[in-house]
Amino acid sequence: MFARACLALACLLAAPVTASAACPVARHDGEPLAQTAETLLLVRSTQVVAGGDIDLDRCAAVTGSGFVVEGPDVTLTYDDMGQGRALELRVEAACDTVLVVNTPAGDWLYNDDTAGTDPALRIEAAAGGAYDIWVGTWGMESCEARLEVEAF
Repeated sequence: MFARACLALACLLAAPVTASAACPVARHDGEPLAQTAETLLLVRSTQVVAGGDIDLDRCAAVTGSGFVVEGPDVTLTYDDMGQGRALELRVEAACDTVLVVNTPAGDWLYNDDTAGTDPALRIEAAAGGAYDIWVGTWGMESCEARLEVEAF
């Protein structure tokens, strides 16, 4: 009986039980993209590979479904220049994509299927700071995608 209890305890201790195992991790180390409210009056875009092995259904912090990588695809460092402009993030891809953003305030935002199977998020009066951005997929496949960022 004692040996069985020790074996069960050893299995519990060996199994990783961390939030990072089930959720994307906001760590500001995605592909760097530094922009201002002025430079984003013209749309800026970057290519990413959408998808990953983190199942958002297992992540309580993000309300939505899909698959992303653990670290952000892109980290947008945004200077709002005190202008209070809206920040819009859009994805264009051939596969069904999702968009996850961790704002400078630590809030998690999610969108799926704003334009067909492409997601978009509009953040009114967007604050300056680091935005960690994930482009994921609805299913477990991956595909090439384009992330577009613009201020209004």
